[in-house]
Amino acid sequence: MNKRPLFLRTVIALVVIAVFGVSMYPLSQRNFYDTFRSMLKDPDDAVAAAVIADAKEMEAKDPSLFASQTLLAAADAKGVELAKLMDITSVQDNRDVMSAVRKEASSSIRLGLDLNGGVEFMLQLIPDEDFLAKLESIGQNDGSSRQEAEERMANEFDRYRDIAIEILRKRLESQKIFEAEISPSGSDYISIKAPIVAKDEKVKLLNLISMSAKLRFRLVHPENDRLVEEYLANPLAFVTPVGYELLSTSEFRSGDKPIVRYYFVENRTAMDGKTVTSAYGGRDQYGQRQIQLSFNSDGARQFARITTENVNRQLAIVLDGKLYCAPNINEPITGGTASISGDFSDEECKNIADALVSGSFPFQIKVDAVFDTDPKLGADNVRNGIWVGIWSMVAVIVFMCAYYLLGGVIASLALIINLVLIMGAMAAFDATLTLPGIAGIVLTIGMAVDSNVLIFERIREELRAGRNLFAAIDAGYSRALSAVVDANLTTLITSLILMSVGTGAIKGFAVTLSIGILTTLFSAVFLTRLIFDYLYNYCPNMKTLKMRQFFKISGIDFPKLWKIGVPLSLVCCLVSIGLFCWRGKDFLSVDFTGGTQVTFNCEQQVPVAKVESVLKANGITAQATYKFDATSAGDSRKIEILIRDDMTAQVNNPKEVILGHLTASFPEAKFSGGLESSVGGLIGQVFIRAAFWAIFFSMIGIGAYLTLRYEFSYATASIVALAHDVIVTLGIYALLGRTISLTVVAAVLTVIGYSVNDKVVIFDRVRESVNLGLSNNYLDIVNISINNTLSRTMLTSITTLIVILFLFFGGGVAINDFVLIMLLGVIVGTYSSMFIAAPFVARWHRRVANLNR
Repeated sequence: MNKRPLFLRTVIALVVIAVFGVSMYPLSQRNFYDTFRSMLKDPDDAVAAAVIADAKEMEAKDPSLFASQTLLAAADAKGVELAKLMDITSVQDNRDVMSAVRKEASSSIRLGLDLNGGVEFMLQLIPDEDFLAKLESIGQNDGSSRQEAEERMANEFDRYRDIAIEILRKRLESQKIFEAEISPSGSDYISIKAPIVAKDEKVKLLNLISMSAKLRFRLVHPENDRLVEEYLANPLAFVTPVGYELLSTSEFRSGDKPIVRYYFVENRTAMDGKTVTSAYGGRDQYGQRQIQLSFNSDGARQFARITTENVNRQLAIVLDGKLYCAPNINEPITGGTASISGDFSDEECKNIADALVSGSFPFQIKVDAVFDTDPKLGADNVRNGIWVGIWSMVAVIVFMCAYYLLGGVIASLALIINLVLIMGAMAAFDATLTLPGIAGIVLTIGMAVDSNVLIFERIREELRAGRNLFAAIDAGYSRALSAVVDANLTTLITSLILMSVGTGAIKGFAVTLSIGILTTLFSAVFLTRLIFDYLYNYCPNMKTLKMRQFFKISGIDFPKLWKIGVPLSLVCCLVSIGLFCWRGKDFLSVDFTGGTQVTFNCEQQVPVAKVESVLKANGITAQATYKFDATSAGDSRKIEILIRDDMTAQVNNPKEVILGHLTASFPEAKFSGGLESSVGGLIGQVFIRAAFWAIFFSMIGIGAYLTLRYEFSYATASIVALAHDVIVTLGIYALLGRTISLTVVAAVLTVIGYSVNDKVVIFDRVRESVNLGLSNNYLDIVNISINNTLSRTMLTSITTLIVILFLFFGGGVAINDFVLIMLLGVIVGTYSSMFIAAPFVARWHRRVANLNR
């Protein structure tokens, strides 16, 4: 048995479980004021109580304000330095305190829009005057007027709007929010829907997304001190010098009002921030926060010229029209760097740095509205899905315990701990749990069970060979380890590539899957082995490990079946591709195509599933969600109904038609008003391109790993089989009249991960059989290997299908497409391991004698 000290391994296991278990707290949001009070050195502090009272009064007067905003404003107005009142040392100013309280008040796990709703920002894009001026200057070169330049801007508006969408996506991803939904809305709007962990996080996101990130370096008037003195003496009579404007900065002072400093700054920009290549927050030698900037070669030369020509003058650093600082140029700066100092928190430093790196907008951003959104799946679906997931887990545990008896109990314990580790790790790494994330967890459950099945089946073989119990356990773990590690690492390679190359929900799926793979290796291998070692030390009289066996080693002649299976698969692939071409754009959901969005006011909330069912019964396929005006104190409930453009063509005047159907079916809801607008797809060209390259490089990564661990033929066989799995699964899905959505894309990625795991197990047994010299005919070796692993294949498929079937029949309509892809993928993936990948390898090598082994 394992000779490593039990105590050390036990401590490691307990520490890991405790750390991730604690990370799950709290599971729900906490009151901001109560959290702030709990973080004070003295919860009953009179000064803090006065600040809270003022903040609540401000919030009552203006319901659009959040607690973090009113608390900060109240503290600044009183000159209270909150950092001195807090029982934490990592904060420097009031903004730091707000960031710390916001984080402490947040729930541990960020739930996605589909599970928990979130916030929606409606952003109006106003073309930048600087950008229009550039177009006009270009137009003057070819005789075009300003009006023609504006028309040119209008013609290219969509292209620049796509640029803005990707910039916004990058900014949100810098906050580890990969699951935001960003889409065009109407002629000049963008809709951003993002999951949040606390209501006050809206303030942070609002500041981040509304930042145009227009960095400007502008010279200060050489006689600024004299001009400021004259201005302060008589502000009303003062005339600002031509070519300059008055800007100001404020500096917080403890116990007093903020100090305001004035600067007369040139209207002309000496240099912009387009040449910035990197930006990060830090501190200067005095401990003051600053943002360090690095320029590319052109920017470095330009900055060196400006600072050389203006030694002993002040250079104002202006971001989005706000003056942050105006340092004096003491000497030429030729190193290609600069810094922005000012009165901002660590959080603001990071946000500004992220915005500068992600790029500036060719627009001014105006936040037109802020809404709270309900879960896209609907509360009933979410609640139903949770219960179905619990019962499916119970079913898997019962099956494992009934089949493997004591071994099943150990595996089930490891499975429960694995789920705790996954949720704790997601909380620790700020991952978002969404429906695609649940897909990753489902795959993780399948792989965790698969790892234990591999080990237990190996132990069974060793017991059958005559070894004693603990020697069989030792050999079982040792011989199964390569297959377990290879199967998990190939999937991990896929997830890491998806994480680095993919965007949006694909990256979110990859994060969840990566976490699940690592926790699976820990729980399914490390923990279960630790438990068996305790049995060895404290139950030495155990002589056997009883297991049931429904599937015995078979003697199926698979090469004979390949003669039917391979041609059938080829036909299925061709038919599937034909179906894709035949359905065309109809195969894509509104996530890809965009459509028409109709919004109504309502006084009573009708379940989303009922609304969609009524519309479908009347020939209108639609997606419905509820949202609430976050800035309104009254009842501002709205329902959004999204239908495809081709459906709009079939329904004349969709707003009136939909309103008529809903009013007739749900008169108590009192639907009224109605706003109709065109919205773009959630999945733009950049997203599609990123998704394509992510999947392409995933295949390359899998192929490279299998080539190194096995050989090139195995890698090629896997890629061919995975392509088969995706094509046939989507072909059957298309035949059933379904459409591809973002959720379906995540499900397909899950299928790829599950399928490659299945194939690696067979390849590992083929390699072992070759090394043992079971036959000199490669065809026979592959056939023997498939038969030897058939029980494992069936058991893994059954346990995974238990979970999927529970979700399919009990999970509700909202997740049906997702679960259907999973169901088809598990079946097709299991089939292809035996009827595509295996015959490919067998035909590649006719005889072992031809191999250089």
